[in-house]
Amino acid sequence: MGEEVKEQEVSMETVAMILGVILLALVPLAGRHMTHLVASALLLSLAATSFNLLFGYTGLLSFGHALFWGVGGYTVAVMMARFGFGYLESVAAALAMSAIMGAAIGFLCVRHTRIYFAILTLAFGQMFYGIAVKWDFLGGSDGIYGLPRPLNSLELYYYVVLASVLVSLYILRVITRSSLGLSFMAVRDNAFRAEFLGIGVRATRLKSFIISATFTGLAGALWVLLETAIGPESMFWTHSAEFVFVTLLGGPRVFLGPVVGGFIYAFLADVAMSVTEFWLFVIGAVLIGIVLFFPYGVLGYLLKRLRG
Repeated sequence: MGEEVKEQEVSMETVAMILGVILLALVPLAGRHMTHLVASALLLSLAATSFNLLFGYTGLLSFGHALFWGVGGYTVAVMMARFGFGYLESVAAALAMSAIMGAAIGFLCVRHTRIYFAILTLAFGQMFYGIAVKWDFLGGSDGIYGLPRPLNSLELYYYVVLASVLVSLYILRVITRSSLGLSFMAVRDNAFRAEFLGIGVRATRLKSFIISATFTGLAGALWVLLETAIGPESMFWTHSAEFVFVTLLGGPRVFLGPVVGGFIYAFLADVAMSVTEFWLFVIGAVLIGIVLFFPYGVLGYLLKRLRG
C-alpha cells in the first residue's frame, strides 16, 4: 500500500512538472511584456535556487551573492562589448569566471560560519560593487549597455533561457540527491558529527559555495543578454537580499521553493510597481507576513498541509 501511494505521488509530481513546462513554453503567445517578465522570473528562480544550495542545504547565509550574478553579467558584457566575442563564448567565459571567483572568495569565507560568514560575503559584494562603480573599463556608474540580444528576437531568446534554466535546475537537483548533496545537509545539521564521520566540513562548504556561485553567475550572464545592459547596481547588497527574500518566500527546505518564490516575487513586484510608487513597502509587508504565518515558505507550507 505504501509503495502504491509513493508511486502515485511521483506520478502526480511528474505530471505537474510536465504541465508546468508546457505552460512555460506557451508564454510567448501572451505578448512581449509577459515573455520578458517570465524570462526574468526564470533567471531569478535559478539564482535563488543556486543561493539555496548554500543556504538551505549547507546552512550558510550569504548577503553578497549578487556579486556572482554581477560577475557573470559583466563577463558577458565585457567579452561582447570590449572584445567582440559571440554570446556562446561569452557565457562560457562567465561560467569559468564565476567558478574561479567562487573558489577564491569561498576559500576565505568558509573558514567562518553564522554572522561572520554573512558579513564577509556582504563585504566582498560591496567591495566589487565599488570597483564596478569606479572602473571606467566596466562603464563606471553607467555600466555597459547596447549589447545585441542573441537571435535578434525576445521570443526566440526566451526559449534559450527556458532550456538553460531547466537543464541547470535538473543538474542542481541531481547534486542535491547525490552523496555530495547529503554531505551538504550533514554539515548543515551537525558539523561536528559530520567531521567525526569523515566528512571534510570546510571542503564540503567550499564545494557548495563554488557550485552556487557558478550557477548564480550563469543566471546573471543570461540576464544581461535578456536586458542587453548591466550596471553596478546588479552587485549591490539589496540585490543579494532579493535572493534571500525569494528563498524564504518559496521555502528554503524544499528544492522547488525558490522557483515558486521567484515567480511570486516577480509577478508581485510587477503588479505593485504598476499600482503604487511605494511598492517596496508592499514587498516588505509580504515578507513580514511570510515569516510570521508561513515560516516554511509558501511551497513548504502547502506540502506540509498536503502531507498532514
